[in-house]
Amino acid sequence: MKARRLLSFGVLGLLLAGAAHACIEALDLNRMVQRADTAVHGTITNVRSVAYTPPGDDRLIYTLITVEGEDLYTGEARTLEAAFLGGTWQGESMTVTCMPAPSEYRLGNDVVVFSAPVEGWGPEIDRCVYAAMGGIFRVIPSRKGEVVLGKGEGFAIEQNQTLDQLRQGIRVALAAKKQGQSEK
Repeated sequence: MKARRLLSFGVLGLLLAGAAHACIEALDLNRMVQRADTAVHGTITNVRSVAYTPPGDDRLIYTLITVEGEDLYTGEARTLEAAFLGGTWQGESMTVTCMPAPSEYRLGNDVVVFSAPVEGWGPEIDRCVYAAMGGIFRVIPSRKGEVVLGKGEGFAIEQNQTLDQLRQGIRVALAAKKQGQSEK
């Protein structure tokens, strides 16, 4: 029984390590736009957690955030609900190394969230925060306007930049993505 339990934890560790590898992929803005089908700038209006137990697996906990604002790909108003692995559900916590810090997804925060469709995360989840902590960026007011806080090398937004600069960068990346698709 003990060996079976250790084996279960070992397999879960490998699965989480695989998930962590996927969520810490180095992404510049062009790569992020290639992989995520939306980026929404807005206010976090809801944060909740859900649990899901895949068939034959241990229970997983996901945090879902709702962002109301502007789709930076289309310029249209959008409400986005997207999830990342990890969180607390009914007093049970699951911490994942690549999950965003709680300070990044507080209710009322002004953020930019990159998102993409996801499958297999349970019946309540159809979108993820792409690249987990690498897909959510705080936005703060400044004398130059709204500033998106960069996270350093290997992240889609490496350095602090104004929201207008990010919009322009996304336009350029979308044009490159469209050009690449038309060449195929």
